[in-house]
Formats: sequence, C-alpha cells, structure tokens
Amino acid sequence: MKKLSQVIALAGAMTAGLAAVHTAQAEVSASVDVASSYLWRGQNLSAGSAVVAGSLDYSHESGLYLGAWTSSGDSELGTETDFYVGFAGEAGDLGYDLGYVTYIYTETADDEFDDAAEFYLGLSYDIAGLTLYKNSDFDVDGLYGVVDVAIPDTAFSVALGSNFDTGADYTHIDVSYAYNDQISFTASKIIDEEVDDSMDKSTRYVVSYSLPIEM
Repeated sequence: MKKLSQVIALAGAMTAGLAAVHTAQAEVSASVDVASSYLWRGQNLSAGSAVVAGSLDYSHESGLYLGAWTSSGDSELGTETDFYVGFAGEAGDLGYDLGYVTYIYTETADDEFDDAAEFYLGLSYDIAGLTLYKNSDFDVDGLYGVVDVAIPDTAFSVALGSNFDTGADYTHIDVSYAYNDQISFTASKIIDEEVDDSMDKSTRYVVSYSLPIEM
C-alpha cells in the first residue's frame, strides 16, 4: 500500500512501511486525506500537484485486517486504488505485520501495471522498524526496504528507504514531523542512485492532513 503511514506517502497503503493494523476488538475505520503532493518512496508521483485520498479499513482482535485505499492518482498512471490484507501482532517485544497489497490504475493501458502487487513484511522493536516489500511476480525485479526510527521524546521520525532493482536502484531519506494526529510535514531527498544518475535529487517538502471519519 502506498499510504500516509509511509511517512506521508499519500501513498499508502501505508511508511514509512506499512503500519500494523490491530485493535482489541473488531473495528471499522475510515479517513479522508489531503497532501500537497504524492510522495512515494522518495519520488514525487503527482508532479507537485496536491492529491486527495480516502481509506476504509477493517481490523479484528486476532490481528487480521483488510482494507482499500484510493487516491486521485499520480501524473502518469491516473487514479489509483489499493486493496490489501494482512495479519499483525506482537511476539514479546517484537511487532510484526505480514500482508499482500495489489495496486489498480483505472486510467492506464500500460500492461506493466495491470497486475502490480507486492508481499510485505514489517518488523518493529521499541523505536525502530523495518519493512520489506517484494513484487508478487518472483520472476520480476522488485524489492524495496525501509528502516524507520521514531526520535524519542519528539514528534520527529526518520526513514531510510532503498529500492533494489537492476533498472532503478536508489536510496532516499525522509524526515517527518507530526504536528498532531491530523497534520504532518515531511522532507524527502534521494541521496544515492546506482544506475544513470538521472533522478531528481532536489529536496521535496510535503504537508498532509488526515480527517478520520466516524463509523
């Protein structure tokens, strides 16, 4: 998923890596989100334009969760809808989140994105987390990892993400500040690129607002 949880990746489906979704009982939740641009894995997918997104999630006390997230989309692929299912919980002090997400772009005829999907595994301990995403087609390149750390006694967090793909290897760093439960700010910069050094390495700034919907 490319959701706000991935350090304002109004995207998704959830950051820095995917956030574990689990509660003490079955619960349905929803939100509407607005961001100044579509920041995803260090890239500005909306060409600097603002985006609007919405999500609907169900979580069960067992740790099972599922949901849908839709966005006004990026500048190339158009409207995006993500569907995801996973299982999250804790084993002692270690948190885990294992799931599957599929990305649907209704306004593109590009076959490369017709069946875009990933498996993901998130692990967390104390203030740190690690999430790995792998393309569901194991014959295709596509591995992304992100390490995120919440700075103690502050509203700041830092995430370091790397895309391991023979066609587009790069690493980016995100620094986020949560003003409150609804408003967040992120600064993101690509700090290393292994292939042809053609990516935009300027620092990107994003502000986002999330409005929970009472269910």
